[in-house]
Amino acid sequence: MPSQASSALADLFIRLGDAFPADENSYIERCVYDQIHTAAAECPDVSYHETIIADRPCLCVKPAGASQKHVMLFFHGGGYSFGSPMSHRKLTAHLAKACNVTAISVDYRLAPYPAPLDDCVAVYQALIQTLGYAPTNIVLAGDSAGGSLTAAVCLAAAKKDLPMPGASVALSPCYDLTHSGETMKTNAEVDVLQSMEFCKNLAQRYTAGKASADDPLVSPIFAELKGLPPQWISCGGYDMLLDNGTRFAEKAKKAGVEVVLEVQEGQQHVMEFMAGKAEEADGSIQRIGQWVRQKIGS
Repeated sequence: MPSQASSALADLFIRLGDAFPADENSYIERCVYDQIHTAAAECPDVSYHETIIADRPCLCVKPAGASQKHVMLFFHGGGYSFGSPMSHRKLTAHLAKACNVTAISVDYRLAPYPAPLDDCVAVYQALIQTLGYAPTNIVLAGDSAGGSLTAAVCLAAAKKDLPMPGASVALSPCYDLTHSGETMKTNAEVDVLQSMEFCKNLAQRYTAGKASADDPLVSPIFAELKGLPPQWISCGGYDMLLDNGTRFAEKAKKAGVEVVLEVQEGQQHVMEFMAGKAEEADGSIQRIGQWVRQKIGS
């Protein structure tokens, strides 16, 4: 049974859903979605400043005393259509502090494809080739659509002969824009944020006639996963996207990839949004931090 604090995330999702415009008004959608930041508590002893990397605005999130040699490259969620480094500022800070790293949160261009992916790959490449980070000292992290981008960036980087990062963390990832997973149906009654119609609409906005939903760079579940870095995947038990994570984890393991999969029973999409307020979210983030520090030496 989720704690009372953790259950507050479902209440927030319901309020946000009620506030979403009936028509497709991207400005209002983004304003509503940005309120997701209220789910988390402020993370103490963290500073923030804006910067430009690879011609993209980024938010630098720096916990006091964090390693100078290690970095987290964070990709925010929001179905590729909304979200920003500011909507995910608190979540990013809690993750960065747990991992003892500075985080770079990318303000990537939103849908359609391939703009989000291109921007995230460009920033990853710049971290290595311009800013001088060792690839093995980089951890990619993201939630939902951003969780999928952690895999897509690795796949695209391989095509450019770029080295893999040291680790990857995906929270409630959306690896399959064909929405073929069983939990899209079986969790439809308990997932308070998403619906099949909502998910299909976001997928159409992203592909927009420029790519197929089963393109491996759009839906990494269909990719050859051999050679990916160690993966940490966290999924909510009530999330319609649950088996995006479980199927990807199974396929990655069969391809020889090291995978840690956690299913957070009774939890909603990206339960880690409750960082600093719910013990379940804090526990997940602390376990992620311990694992990342071990993998990249931070």
